[in-house]
Amino acid sequence: MKIDVNTWSRKQTFLFYQHLDIPMYTMTFDLDVTTFYQTVKQNKQSFYFSMMHHVMKVMNAIDNFKYRFVDKEPYLFETIHPSFTDLIEGTDQFKIVTVDYLDDGIAFIQHAKQQSIKQGSTFIDLTHEIRQDLVYVTTFPWARFSQVSHAHIIDPYDAIPRVVWGKFEDVNGRKVMPFSISVHHAFVDGFHVGMFIQHLQDSLK
Repeated sequence: MKIDVNTWSRKQTFLFYQHLDIPMYTMTFDLDVTTFYQTVKQNKQSFYFSMMHHVMKVMNAIDNFKYRFVDKEPYLFETIHPSFTDLIEGTDQFKIVTVDYLDDGIAFIQHAKQQSIKQGSTFIDLTHEIRQDLVYVTTFPWARFSQVSHAHIIDPYDAIPRVVWGKFEDVNGRKVMPFSISVHHAFVDGFHVGMFIQHLQDSLK
């Protein structure tokens, strides 16, 4: 749905941030994944794909994360979908896989795994990546981090969020994991990031 900027409640904020050279900003948080980890393991599911589903479910519930530029005009998408990294089996190389989001967690995990298998060793299918209704998802399971940056072309009209999480570690008997999110300030304020993180944390309990 195209947004009428003149009647939009975010008009002033949008107009201020849309033309900045680097309007994307990044915030990093700690998430408590103790209960979530136990549930995933009990159900013998993939932590990565299960976490991805939770992220997408919460993000799809907040309109600010579903705004994108189309031909330099703001649009609101009904649903956004993950474009995620996955290791190419038997190698130390990765690929980028795009899959449609499904509300049912089990169905989504199966769908994402099947799409990754189907893609094989192909690094990326650029015909899928031209979509704007995406969220870039990756993980860094080898160590904790406190700061993240992403390889990207400097484009003020790139409003696709980026999320990445790292290795969890035991802290006072709890499993704590770093989580980073990058968003476009014309569409997403700190308030919305805070809402997202709180809702995500609640969904992991």
